[in-house]
Amino acid sequence: MNVDHASEATLQPDDDRRADDRTTTLFQVARLLTEAGTQHLCLIRNIGAGGMMVEIYAPLEPGTRVRIEPKVCNPVAGVVRWAQAGQAGIAFDDPIDVHAYLHTHNVLLPDQLPRCPRVTTTLRARLRIGAVWHLVPLIDLSQGGAKVETDLPVELGQGVEIDVAGIGTLGAHVRWVRGERIGLIFTSALRLARVAQWIATHGAEQGNVRAA
Repeated sequence: MNVDHASEATLQPDDDRRADDRTTTLFQVARLLTEAGTQHLCLIRNIGAGGMMVEIYAPLEPGTRVRIEPKVCNPVAGVVRWAQAGQAGIAFDDPIDVHAYLHTHNVLLPDQLPRCPRVTTTLRARLRIGAVWHLVPLIDLSQGGAKVETDLPVELGQGVEIDVAGIGTLGAHVRWVRGERIGLIFTSALRLARVAQWIATHGAEQGNVRAA
């Protein structure tokens, strides 16, 4: 884990720094839920005992209460202290022991690929099996794959394509089959910003994307 001993500048805007606090550099994707129930994705850039700085892909107003749900760590609650230039500072309701918090959950190191939380939807997507396109319920979506529901016969490892409104057509393979639900893994993982912006616009506007 890469620790920045310089200051809490990464958690505070330039005019409100506290040099006695230390932060840990971290690249961890998380779900951010506001008090109004809006869901976003964010990237935790660094974290300290009193708060964290996140990269955001949708506007956040200072004073907004939020719940941060990292992929592999326990959720933390707090309030948005500042937001500017695609970043925001979150102050925790209760201080944490950063070392214990991160190491208990075996958090990814900064040079490892962050995994995107799953977002569930009530959307439909088009799934191509063989030469035929089928309209199927899209159960959830992440950077690396999706889950759909269908009673169509498929085989493990079979190549398919999925067309999601607002994202486009993606190549995929069947990773698992459980009853009428199929797990797909994308040929190329989506960028975090692409998924986050899709949630903030296409999905969120219709009220059909929610927390998993």
